[in-house]
Amino acid sequence: MLNIYCSKDNPTRPALKQLLENLLDCFMLSERTVYLAKNENDKGNGFYGRKLATPVGSLEISVPRTRSGNFRPSILPDRYKRVDSSYTDLLMSLVANGYSESSLVQTLKSMNLPYSEDEIEKIKNDLKNELQLFKQRELPESAFALIIDGYHCEIKDNSKVKQATCYVVLGIDLEGKKDIFGIYTFFGKENKADWMRVFDDLITRSLKKVLIVVSDDFPGIIDAVRLAYPLADHKLIHLQRNVRKHMAKDDASVFNKELDKLRTSSADFDEAISKFKLLCEQYSSKYPRFIKGICEKAEFYLAHMRYPEDLRKYIYTTNAVESVNSMIEKIRINSGGYFQSVEVLEINIYLQRENLRRGKWKNGVPILKKCSYNILQLYNIRY
Repeated sequence: MLNIYCSKDNPTRPALKQLLENLLDCFMLSERTVYLAKNENDKGNGFYGRKLATPVGSLEISVPRTRSGNFRPSILPDRYKRVDSSYTDLLMSLVANGYSESSLVQTLKSMNLPYSEDEIEKIKNDLKNELQLFKQRELPESAFALIIDGYHCEIKDNSKVKQATCYVVLGIDLEGKKDIFGIYTFFGKENKADWMRVFDDLITRSLKKVLIVVSDDFPGIIDAVRLAYPLADHKLIHLQRNVRKHMAKDDASVFNKELDKLRTSSADFDEAISKFKLLCEQYSSKYPRFIKGICEKAEFYLAHMRYPEDLRKYIYTTNAVESVNSMIEKIRINSGGYFQSVEVLEINIYLQRENLRRGKWKNGVPILKKCSYNILQLYNIRY
């Protein structure tokens, strides 16, 4: 079951269009594989581009072809036939049922495709393999930043709905390109041991060197990051939220205003640490335990101040990965409050990643390219 959030007031949003393009491309390629298994004398012969007008917009698809020219994907509508909403509904039915074994096969059969059940099973598995290839791909050896977060939700496991945490790792490489480096889902609450499993996988897939890791202040995360990437800076977020939680309203308001000034100042790291500790001293007698705790973590809260001013906003928060989680949360709500399986959750994140790479993330972080010399200097000093 693949789910894609599509608001009622914007039913033709690009995410849906791109999802259908991806689905058709993958499906047609699987059809050709089935065809060639039956026709051993024929061979694959690349692709040709085609635009398919549908109620959700013009889909730009890559149609696979063979040397004989006798192959034509059955999922495509008949030639010269107008594509109406019923065809789009059938495609969306595939999307909706893609990870329910019986529902997917039933939907494929309803499309009257000329394939046996074994061949339909082959097509279904090809669709599912896309996620595994993404999760196992090799990563760059080095990255500028890792922005990490745990998404908490409920997932159906056999007949029970259980609490789970999806660990999402968004990376920014040394050229400023953003990508989701990893998706990892474990049943149970967020914990240090699972974060260590996440980091171990990233390292196994070649990511050995990172300049900075950005995370919330989850218990044990400092040790986990230090063990995995001992030379990396580690930026903790949500300090202002913690201030509001532990200090009186008026005090928290003043304290956080000063933090904002410090965050947007041109101060370097050492100067920022000094100013932060002076600010904390003003409240140490009133909130001794809390102030002592944040002072001990000052270097983590202000780690972004080690970097050029223009870059600091990209590593000050986990907003980049939280925005992905927000999209997934809408899908969860739209799906009845929980995900049908781990696979359903992760394929949704994968689809959001595909949409972002084609759109919002396409040009990367332009300012990182301008600061590339400074970043490489930091990198070379560090490693």
